[in-house]
Amino acid sequence: MHRHRALVLPGLVVAAAVVTLAAYGSTTKRDSTVTITFMEAMSSGKQKPALDLLTSRFERANPGITVNLIAEPNYGVLQQKEQASIAAGAPPTIAQAYENWAAGYADAQAIIPLDGYVHGKSGITAAEQSAFWKGVWKDLYLPDGKIWMWPFNKSDYVVYYNADMLQKAGLAMPKTWVQYATVAKQLTKNGNWAESMDTGTLSAPANGTYVYLSIVRAFGGTWVANGKPTLDTTAGIKALGYLADLKKAGALQIGTNYPGQTALGAGRSAFDLSTVAGYPYVLGAVGGKFSMKVAPMPSGRNGQGNSLQGTNIVIFSKSSTAERAAAWEYMKFLSEPRQTAYWAEATGYLPVTRAALPIMKGYIATHPYQQIAAQSLQTAGGSPPYAWWTTAVGQVAQAMQAVLDNGGDPAHALATAQQKALAAANGG
Repeated sequence: MHRHRALVLPGLVVAAAVVTLAAYGSTTKRDSTVTITFMEAMSSGKQKPALDLLTSRFERANPGITVNLIAEPNYGVLQQKEQASIAAGAPPTIAQAYENWAAGYADAQAIIPLDGYVHGKSGITAAEQSAFWKGVWKDLYLPDGKIWMWPFNKSDYVVYYNADMLQKAGLAMPKTWVQYATVAKQLTKNGNWAESMDTGTLSAPANGTYVYLSIVRAFGGTWVANGKPTLDTTAGIKALGYLADLKKAGALQIGTNYPGQTALGAGRSAFDLSTVAGYPYVLGAVGGKFSMKVAPMPSGRNGQGNSLQGTNIVIFSKSSTAERAAAWEYMKFLSEPRQTAYWAEATGYLPVTRAALPIMKGYIATHPYQQIAAQSLQTAGGSPPYAWWTTAVGQVAQAMQAVLDNGGDPAHALATAQQKALAAANGG
């Protein structure tokens, strides 16, 4: 899957009551103590000390609740450990989960819906709900219309670009995909090109996979409709043809292991389309050799089509009533404006609520990319919440390989991907 890295609107004027939500959660007097466990992958870089600090803040504000963090080295191991704990009948209280993981866990009755907590006595207010970015809020639901997840570490895609290269060529940063193709071809000369992309593989989709899927949405297409994959739509074929045209013109190069970051940093390409969580890595690759700036993803007739990345938190059904209540208080705390603002500044992920932006005013003044990326959360869409999406997105990556690496026909490659994805969706 895509990498989430260690470091890393409308309505910016938010009611003061929302902005000034309790800094450290609501202190609760308890007659007994309760310990909850949180299985997570925030185990390296600045993520670990940031989560440790937030957890300590929560425990101080909520006497009687202890949170034990169970850190795993990466998402692959995290998923394996979660699945093994479910099979053993001893899952943690809560854990990070992607949308498709949550769908599988819900099917197995391993997690619980959260509507009763979200809208209950200890839930959030209507004002607090409205302050969440719309894309983040929509991502909390499974197809049954219930809330099964709560937001945690979120990011989306941006365009890192060589501002000096564009200025020297007398070109402006493109705002639409049509403009992007024109500018990309104009910059492809003297041994330089516009962009490098990793298409990913059947078992490991990459950034390029989600960039393509974002273009599909921007062109008016879908990934899923009525609970089934829609990989071979007219918009999908057009989007893959769009990338094939850039490849044919030499404006798009294909590589592996974050080739966009490498090529941009070397001054060979103008753009790197990647997640905002990669900002410190791209900045490090550039090393001050030129002015690197950040822009929103280009738009099509259906907007940016930006792909929401990162995980949510789920509560496992084996937990006791007391553990669930304590877990909800902790999850709610992490999403409060001050906490999510701190998390964003410390790690490079994005605040899950726009109510955090006024708190981040000083930080944003020196890190404007955070606001650019955060505002895209209003319309960004998460991955389809179906257990079979892992297979489907792998088929997308394979179709991209067939076309961009081997010169295949977009319509044929996507028809093949659709057939296999549909079989997975149908349980085949």
